[in-house]
Amino acid sequence: MKRIFGMLLGAVLLLTAVLVIRTLQFEPPQFEASETLADVDWSEAELAAGLAGALRFPTISNIDADAVDLQAFEDFQAYLKQRFPRVFAQIPHQRLPGGTLLFRWSGNSEALKPIMLIAHQDVVPVIPGTEDQWSYPPFAGTIADGYIWGRGAIDDKASVIGILEATERLLEEDFVPPRTVYLGFGHDEEVGGKGAQAMAALLAERGESLAFLLDEGGVIAKDMLPGVAERVALIGPAEKGYVSLKLSADGGGGHSSMPPQQSAAGVVAAAVARLESNPLPADMQYTVDFIRYLGDSVPFYQRLLFANNWLFEPLLEKVLSSQAPINAGMRTTTAVTMLQGSVRDNVLPIIAYAVVNFRILPGDTIDGVQQKVAEIIDDPRIRIETYGGFGNNPSAVASPDSAGFNVLADLVRQVSPGTLVAPRLVVAATDARHFEEVSENSYRFIGVEVGPKEMKGIHGTDERVSIASYVEAVRIYYHLLRRSAEL
Repeated sequence: MKRIFGMLLGAVLLLTAVLVIRTLQFEPPQFEASETLADVDWSEAELAAGLAGALRFPTISNIDADAVDLQAFEDFQAYLKQRFPRVFAQIPHQRLPGGTLLFRWSGNSEALKPIMLIAHQDVVPVIPGTEDQWSYPPFAGTIADGYIWGRGAIDDKASVIGILEATERLLEEDFVPPRTVYLGFGHDEEVGGKGAQAMAALLAERGESLAFLLDEGGVIAKDMLPGVAERVALIGPAEKGYVSLKLSADGGGGHSSMPPQQSAAGVVAAAVARLESNPLPADMQYTVDFIRYLGDSVPFYQRLLFANNWLFEPLLEKVLSSQAPINAGMRTTTAVTMLQGSVRDNVLPIIAYAVVNFRILPGDTIDGVQQKVAEIIDDPRIRIETYGGFGNNPSAVASPDSAGFNVLADLVRQVSPGTLVAPRLVVAATDARHFEEVSENSYRFIGVEVGPKEMKGIHGTDERVSIASYVEAVRIYYHLLRRSAEL
């Protein structure tokens, strides 16, 4: 018995040693820091006024192009020309159909591949009837309480204006980029991104190959990660795919006083219940990599669990699946968004349907999701078809070991001391996905701070950005362009 007990104790000690050693080795990569930035003075008031002015133009996109207020886009671009005269006078540019703007800033070396910074001019509408819930009118561009308030403050006019502020300043300094820089500002990212597709197609026709592309998507998260006190710059090396599926079933209709055992609505409801009860498989790797980059900021016991994912994966998956932001980064998510049955409470439906939205994890595909959905539902009475005419597979995954990621990470640390940097999968769609054929490495990040209140304002009420963090974002764009030879 003592021999058996000794063997068990030895096994436990060995396992403990392995777990601890793996945890100690579970540390973020070491980035090469550049020399201290030779920064320039920026007027916070001037920068805030520039963004506030941009928010006063209701550049709302719409799937129905005929419903778009084209004058708002014309007026917004007139504002850009007035605000950034050097950019428009010195950098050749063209206006693509719909209002997309594409600039080509020639660099000193044709041997170096170009880079590209993109953002979008359009914003989502304010939900009708909620206007009086805003602290300040959504299109007033108000500066108050240390913030710039208005629709588009973060998504995505902070990017548009921030990039142009940095470029205007560099032109004022007679700076010539070491490599060619493209600046692209789409007009309809919120409804699919035809403007971005047109820009990407034009670059492909020219035979361009981008060494680096930066779009919106990641932010500097504050008070968003449980147990992590520091701010974390979330740089997106990839984004999830998107598809909505319509599940429909036929019924005989008729009076509700004589119902069948299961109506068409019941058939659809059962299918929906099976989908929600059987989430698509998790892939912990993106979350494990993210935690690794946070290093000692994560408590030791948590790092032990993630460093030894091979042993604790079932436990981690069960715990993390209940946290929506983390769950979204570890699986293709299932979201039932629309249900339709009969037109009256006493009429049986002839046709019932549900629409389910899926955000697809890299490694999955639209076809793969449809197949898995059919297997889970396992009911021949349910028709499964794509909905909305829009869908895309996940983007390629850019390397966090690339020169571009390292330069961006270094700049964040210097401009925002004490901020952690980690790669984080973007769960929403951006225009960057349209450039895969012409870009070697595409990243998604804007250096503004987003906390719980700011997160609620994106596509919601009281969208705002702090003046201090917007200034940081402009500085990051400025130094990124200065260091473009390294990307």
